[in-house]
Amino acid sequence: MDGKNPAKMEDVFSYIDKKKINADVVKLDEAIKTGASTKVCVKVSDETLNPFSEFGDYYINPDGMSVEAIFYPPFVGASFLSLEEIRKDIEYKGVKSGIDNEEIKKFIEEKEYGKVYIVAKGIPPIQGTDGFIEYKFNTDLKPRPKINEDGTVDFHSLENMNHVKLGDCVAVLHPEDRGKEGIDVFNRKVNPRPVKHVVFRYGRNLKPSEDGLELISGVNGHVLLEGDKIFVSDVLELVDIGPSTGDIDYDGSIFIKGNVQSGYSVKASGDISVSGLVEGASVISGGTVTLNRGVQGKTKAVIRAKNNIVAKFLESCESVYAGGNIEADSILHSKVVAKGSITANGKNGLIIGGEVKATLLIEAKTIGNTMGTNTSVSVGVDPVMKRRSEELKKALAEQGNNKIKLNQLLDTLRKKQQAEGFLTPAKQEMMTTTMRNVIMIEQEITKLKKEYEEIKEAMGEEKNAIVRVSDAVYPGVRLMFGDVSMFVKKKYDYCSFIRDGADVKLQGY
Repeated sequence: MDGKNPAKMEDVFSYIDKKKINADVVKLDEAIKTGASTKVCVKVSDETLNPFSEFGDYYINPDGMSVEAIFYPPFVGASFLSLEEIRKDIEYKGVKSGIDNEEIKKFIEEKEYGKVYIVAKGIPPIQGTDGFIEYKFNTDLKPRPKINEDGTVDFHSLENMNHVKLGDCVAVLHPEDRGKEGIDVFNRKVNPRPVKHVVFRYGRNLKPSEDGLELISGVNGHVLLEGDKIFVSDVLELVDIGPSTGDIDYDGSIFIKGNVQSGYSVKASGDISVSGLVEGASVISGGTVTLNRGVQGKTKAVIRAKNNIVAKFLESCESVYAGGNIEADSILHSKVVAKGSITANGKNGLIIGGEVKATLLIEAKTIGNTMGTNTSVSVGVDPVMKRRSEELKKALAEQGNNKIKLNQLLDTLRKKQQAEGFLTPAKQEMMTTTMRNVIMIEQEITKLKKEYEEIKEAMGEEKNAIVRVSDAVYPGVRLMFGDVSMFVKKKYDYCSFIRDGADVKLQGY
C-alpha cells in the first residue's frame, strides 16, 4: 500500500503462528518478497479455515506503565475491530486505567498493521530530589600563604579559619522533594524512588531560623564542620602562633595552648589567654590578656588589653598597655602603662628598669636594684593628659558655638519656608547641608565629652595615687606623681610614697 511499510517475513510468521496455520514457507517467502512492490495473491496452504477477523496482539510492559498493540489484518471478507472491541481486549488483559481512545482511533483510521501502537499508558511517578545542606563557609580549609601583588609570599596572612558574625547564616537546609506517586495501567499506585532526608546537626551558639531552613550564629567567632555537624565558637583554641597559623585576627576570645613566636601577632575582640611563652610578638585584646608563662619580649613585644593584663613576668617589652589593671610577678626593662593600678607582688615582686606608669597605684616588693638600674615609676595623671583636658574643654566650647550658629541658620531657613511655602533649590541645598553638619557636630561633641569625662575622672582620683614597696626601693629609681618627681638617692625599706603638694612624701608601709 502506498505510503505504508511492507510486511516483513517475521510479521507473517508471527501471524500464522498465532493462528496455527500450516503454510508452505517457500511460497510464503516468495509472496512476501513479490508483495512488497506488487499486489499478489498466492495459495500458501491447503487447509480449509474459517476467515479470521482483524485482531490485535497486546504486550504489557513489565513495569506496568504501558500497553503496546500490534494489529493484524483480517482474511478477505472477515470483520474489522471496533473501538469497543479493542477496549474489551485490553481490559481482558487486566488493564483498568490509562486506555488511550485517541490512539485506538488512530489505528482504526490508519490501519497500519505491524506498527506498534501505545494503547494504554500509566501516569508515571514524579521523581523527587534528595535533601541537602548548603554550607555558607569553606568546608575544606587549607592554610595557604597570601601572594602579594609583587609576587612575594606573605606567610603571616593565612586563610585558616571561617570568621562568622552574630546573626550570620552559616548553612541553608534544602529539604527533600518526595516527588509524587503515579498509577500504572492496572490502577496500582507507583511510588517514586526514596529520597534522602537531611536535618541540621549543630552544636551550641547556633539556632535555626523560624522556618527551620537556615542555621544562624548566635555569637561572633568562627565556624567549622566536623563530619556533618556544624560548630560555632566564640573561643578560638590554637596550639602555637607561628608559621603554621600566620597572624591571627579573631572576633571573639582566643586560647593558645603553646607559645606566640617572635614576629607574629594575635588580635581578638575578646579575651586572650596564652599558656606558653610570648616572645617578640604582638598580643592585642578587646578584653583581658592572661599570660601564664609571661613575655620574653626581645624589645619588640607589644601587649595591649582593653581591660586587665595578668602575666607571670614582663621582660624587655616595647609597649604594654592595659585599660584596667596589670598584675605580674616581675616587670623588667619594659614600658608598661595601666589606667588603673600595677602590682608586682608575686614570688619575686620586681620592677626593674624601663618605665612603669599607672593612674592609681604601683605596688611591688622591690623597685630598682643594687646596680642602680634606671627605673621610672609614675602614678597619677600624666601632664600630657592635663593638657589634653584643656584642649578638650576648648574644643567643646568651639563646637558648642558652631552648633548654635547652625541651629540659628536652620531656624531662619524654616521660617522662610513656612512664610513663602517653598525654598529655592539653592536654599534647599543649604538646609540639607546645614542639617548634616549639625548631626556631625553633635556626634563630635558626644565623642569629645566622653574623653573629657574619662580624663576628669582620672584627675579626680589622682590625689589618692600611691607607690607602695613591701621590701625595698633602690637608688636609681625616679618616682613621678603627675608633674612632680623625686629621685631616690638611698635605699628605703617597707615604705610608700604619695604626693604632698609640690613634693613627693615618704610614708611608712
